[in-house]
Amino acid sequence: MILPLPYRGLNKGVAVSIMPSQYSSNMNNVRLRDVLEGRARLGQRPALVKWSTDQIGSATQPVVGITAVAAVE
Repeated sequence: MILPLPYRGLNKGVAVSIMPSQYSSNMNNVRLRDVLEGRARLGQRPALVKWSTDQIGSATQPVVGITAVAAVE
């Protein structure tokens, strides 16, 4: 059995019975390209790790959003 890779990604716009073979109806945390060899190989994305153990904010005043602002002169 040959299973084509869903290289076009997630598609929830059509019924599963008529879904084109390049799409998938259910993908979660998936990466298509192998970063070391640069070839198409379906795999799981690596886990995220904390870069710091410092507490930002407090239990009574937690951080709820962070944004970046650029100034144009």
